[in-house]
Amino acid sequence: MLRASIVAATCVVMAVPATLDAHHGSAEPRMTPWAVDRFQQARPTLGPRATVEANDPTVACLPPGVPYVLTVPVPFEFVTTADRITQLFEYNHTVRRIYMDGRPHPADLADTESAQWMGHSVGRWEGDTLVIDTVGFNDRTWLDRLGHPHSTSLHLVERVRRTDARTLQYDITVDDPVA
Repeated sequence: MLRASIVAATCVVMAVPATLDAHHGSAEPRMTPWAVDRFQQARPTLGPRATVEANDPTVACLPPGVPYVLTVPVPFEFVTTADRITQLFEYNHTVRRIYMDGRPHPADLADTESAQWMGHSVGRWEGDTLVIDTVGFNDRTWLDRLGHPHSTSLHLVERVRRTDARTLQYDITVDDPVA
């Protein structure tokens, strides 16, 4: 399990490093042999293994997924309605829906053909903190711009709160027993 904490520069722009910089002091997160193999096959556009012959999924104009999209240094915003929060990302016009109406995740996202680039997200408020629980990812995105892989078993729990008028604190727990 990987835990990361990022403090944003403003409430709609998150300037974050290429990787989530939270591998508990190690250079790389712990990975399974499956993930190590996929990581070694990754050819990113950024970092020490960067190459012009990249196979980063976003080079093919595919959606970046979460949390990758948060490492792209472009603005995004939260749009709130009564039953949903929508994240609009300037990058590739990406949209993420976070359902706030108390619904659970579907029991089997594969049966509903809902395994998604951005996953299936449900949220709730814990005091002044937005807690976002996301599952149902396909395995075609990376966790970050360096090529760290994930599987369809990826489960994210994000905690977002305002620390002042211009700053969001973003904490994430990444759990993927396959990767």
